[in-house]
Amino acid sequence: MGEWCNRNLRDCQAWKDEGLQISTTSNECAKLYDATLRQLVSWIDCKELGGIIKTSKAMLEADPTSVIARCMAFGAHSLSTSVSIEKDSEFGDKIKKLVEDAENGKANKREKHHAKAVYYFSHGDMLSACVEWEKILAEYPNDLMAVKFAHDGYFFLGDSHRKKDSVERVLPKWNKSAPCYSYLHGMYAFGLEECGFYEKAEKEARFALEQQPQDCWSTHAVAHCMEMNGRFDEGIDFMESTVTNWEPCFILACHNFWHNSLFYIEKGDYEAAFTLYDREIYKRTQSNQMLDIVDAASLLARLEMEGCDVGNRWEDLSPLAENHIGDHVLAFNDSHLSMIVSRLEDDTLLKEHRQSIRNFVETGTSDNHRITRDIGEQMSDAIIAFNDKNFDKAFELLFPIRFEIIQVGGSHAQRDVYALLLIHSALRSKNPEINCKAKQLIDERNAFKHNSPLADRLMAHQKRVLSN
Repeated sequence: MGEWCNRNLRDCQAWKDEGLQISTTSNECAKLYDATLRQLVSWIDCKELGGIIKTSKAMLEADPTSVIARCMAFGAHSLSTSVSIEKDSEFGDKIKKLVEDAENGKANKREKHHAKAVYYFSHGDMLSACVEWEKILAEYPNDLMAVKFAHDGYFFLGDSHRKKDSVERVLPKWNKSAPCYSYLHGMYAFGLEECGFYEKAEKEARFALEQQPQDCWSTHAVAHCMEMNGRFDEGIDFMESTVTNWEPCFILACHNFWHNSLFYIEKGDYEAAFTLYDREIYKRTQSNQMLDIVDAASLLARLEMEGCDVGNRWEDLSPLAENHIGDHVLAFNDSHLSMIVSRLEDDTLLKEHRQSIRNFVETGTSDNHRITRDIGEQMSDAIIAFNDKNFDKAFELLFPIRFEIIQVGGSHAQRDVYALLLIHSALRSKNPEINCKAKQLIDERNAFKHNSPLADRLMAHQKRVLSN
């Protein structure tokens, strides 16, 4: 556990010795920066330091003027995708001050790139942010914060190959005894998996887990490999036999429980999926973090498409969705908010959310604005139409853009909910011409998601529709 706790943390001189000089004279700030970074990369709170939030706060208090410390804190906050500078002007002002300080002699060259990257990402220019992080890695391949933030940035862009390549380029240049080295293999594994290199991905992830069994991102990568290849029984056994290792990972535990739920849905064990939702997933949505809210919405949508009655669970998510209407950090997030607000009895939030998306399309200026304008708004409209039982409209909106949806970010497993929604739109339409498209769509899903019992159920449904 000492790898990310409060032992052997690097002071100013230690960072300089590694070629990563930081612009602070506070050894306390330097050490707490190290501790915050280790907790972020490992996804787990260090109890000895009171957790990542307390550590980050102490880091900023140790040297409020430190550019690298603020890049760490503000970057992590922005990349949570749960905060919007449009709604949190105080956070926006902090970002602006960070960049001003970096440009006015309070930062070295590397830190200036970090400050620019945080500014770009917080303003929705995700690709520009990744360019800045890559500039750092070209000269400083051992900059773990740049590795981590670029990895996450490419994830939000849906850019699987850059996500893989970014880690692949720096991995051979790392000292294998460096703190958090093994976690790079987990990041690399996820990039490989998203590019379809499942065997190599699982090998990399399992290597990382041999070094650190609590590496929940590597556990997550293995789960993805099993998900995409229909190894659902093996997936359940893997996730449940290792749960004591990855459950303490506060940021990702909800998402890993979500992955386990997907295995149960694949095999048609809806009761087990509901149990995981009620026991593990819903309570974690109270974090107000979008990743957890997205997981909950996606799981309920999948269960409903499988014919399950989810009861009042949508209503329970209503206050959480309300907190994030108007964020417009990711079209991916907005589409999942659409799943929630379009299933509520009161349509007040639905109208507010829909109007907010329209306003953003008309006035926004960012990568996410472009993505929302080109496909995100259409996706949300399709989800709303589907939940209004206007299946023809949902189909007509989603079918032409189905190969562009990768741009909204997320993983193949996460975006599968859109493929399922499109297939169900085709199956439930009263238009025979649309019904006939269902087989094509199921075949498209089978091409990248193998050995799926859920797909077999959909194909049987399609045959019944055509026979009638």
